[in-house]
Amino acid sequence: MRIGIISGVLGLTVVLPAHAQKSDSIKSLLLPDVVVTESYQQRQAKKSALAVDVVDQDFLRKHFTGNFMQAVENIPGVQAMDIGSGFSKPMIRGMGFNRIAVLENGIKQEGQQWGADHGLELDAFNIGTVNVLKGPSSLLYGSDAMGGVIDITSPPVPSVDMLFGDVTLLGKSVNGTLGGSFMLGIKKSFWLGAIRCFRKMYGLPKSVIPNSISGITASLRILLFT
Repeated sequence: MRIGIISGVLGLTVVLPAHAQKSDSIKSLLLPDVVVTESYQQRQAKKSALAVDVVDQDFLRKHFTGNFMQAVENIPGVQAMDIGSGFSKPMIRGMGFNRIAVLENGIKQEGQQWGADHGLELDAFNIGTVNVLKGPSSLLYGSDAMGGVIDITSPPVPSVDMLFGDVTLLGKSVNGTLGGSFMLGIKKSFWLGAIRCFRKMYGLPKSVIPNSISGITASLRILLFT
């Protein structure tokens, strides 16, 4: 008698419900407009292979002594030739006089080039940025820019209608210098008006008749682009 053993396999099948994966929800986000601006001076600087140093008002205030060139000579390669109390002539890499071009808002200031005792004819308190080009720039700025260029621009125009002003005081004990500048302006729509008064005196209080520099500048402009 034979006894056979039949092996079997018991299978268990488990069916699980399958659910489709939900796609991530995409949220729409509106980004603000990005406006890229560039000035004429910046475009011209990109076209030139010369070394360009740009200083702003913070740099000028940090090194300001009442003399514009004494503040700018903190840039490597730029020197100030002192010709008296509060007056200096610019020099770039040892070249000066009629080999250096000085521009203020795109207009050449040529009074300092021909006389050894003539300084820069500009208001040191009313300067926004300074671009210093080192090296020959005669093709862009004329034959008198053989040594370099100092390009000066005024402070920027306010973007909104407002009444604005600025007060700067200066004092030095080494030569009895006392000075200050006051500016008041208003911007309304396409109109911009400003007036600035400044005065500097030297030799106080020892000198009976102290040397002084004073002036009043006023401007009224129509803004074509805002």
